[in-house]
Amino acid sequence: MIYLHIGMPKTGTTALQNFLRVNSGGLSDLGLHYMAAGRSRPGGKGNLPISHNRIVFDIAQGGPMQETIRADIAAEYTSNSADVCLVSSEMLYTANPANYAPLFSEVAPKNMCITFFCRSYDGFFEADYKQRSKNGKTPQGTTAFVQQRLDQIHADPHAFNFSGKVAQLRTAFPDVRIIPRIYDRSTLVGGNVIDDFFDLLGLPMPEGAVRPDGANPSLSRAGSDAFGILTRLVGKKKVRRLRRGFPAHPVMQRRNDVLEPDERAELNSVLADSDKAFLAEFFPDRTTLFAPTVLSEPEQQFRRDTAQERVALQQASELVFGAALASSEVMLSGTALDPGSAIAAQPKTPEEKAMIREKRRLKRAARAASAGSTG
Repeated sequence: MIYLHIGMPKTGTTALQNFLRVNSGGLSDLGLHYMAAGRSRPGGKGNLPISHNRIVFDIAQGGPMQETIRADIAAEYTSNSADVCLVSSEMLYTANPANYAPLFSEVAPKNMCITFFCRSYDGFFEADYKQRSKNGKTPQGTTAFVQQRLDQIHADPHAFNFSGKVAQLRTAFPDVRIIPRIYDRSTLVGGNVIDDFFDLLGLPMPEGAVRPDGANPSLSRAGSDAFGILTRLVGKKKVRRLRRGFPAHPVMQRRNDVLEPDERAELNSVLADSDKAFLAEFFPDRTTLFAPTVLSEPEQQFRRDTAQERVALQQASELVFGAALASSEVMLSGTALDPGSAIAAQPKTPEEKAMIREKRRLKRAARAASAGSTG
């Protein structure tokens, strides 16, 4: 068998992939082969990345390496036919399956299984917002993002639910078995994704396996937004390094602080109604896909656009920018908190883009003229 594990995002995928890399020797003894094809870098430089995200990166660039990856997957799968082979990338969940299905064209459908973990609708919505925000991708603010996304869900729930994803997969991979799992620590085997995944594979845990560190505390919305502001100023790479080991602080760790209670109920209701067929097919013993999110009293009173939430963002920003100012890595000469880069990161109109292109053209012409006169 070859298992294609496609996430979904924010369901412990990175922890699973780290486990696979750290315990690669023990996994081989069990007959589990974590495929190198689709992970190796061009030229084979450096250690193998932990995931097969390169497949999606290559698709985004027009697919120059797709045929090479396809041939590598076919050859490696054939040479390891006695093992359970595995490909894993959470980015495949949001990619169009039609784009990567050709990579597995030489694997018989009966020998292939696609699996993913299903996170609760509201849990994923909030985790997705915070991921986007800390990477500087929500300059419009939380309320505008939430309202826009809820409108999109109402207009086309199958673009966001699990039924729609399964329909896409079946069109791209006819007759391939699909096995979703529920991402809920109270029902996962062993209470974690790693044990649950090995249960799916029908394999025991490798003896003496090294476990990755526990999950990081949930970053608050205020903390995510503060990191996002800094990201738009100095770039994602530097801020990612700053986030690692960032000291714990109450304003920086928090759950259930993106959706207001009525929005949460609306979101869960719309998507649950649209996923009734998915529930009946894959989880017939469950009355609902997900248990209702239990909110504390303060969480039930949560409202986004309040003075209290503005103070939280101010406090988080002071912590983040204080850490940035103390970091020589962030404050390197020529890259230190340039306000112009934040403006440049904002979306621009076609007219503004045309003006920028024209200014650049004039600068290049001036430099060329200057070089010609000097010569």
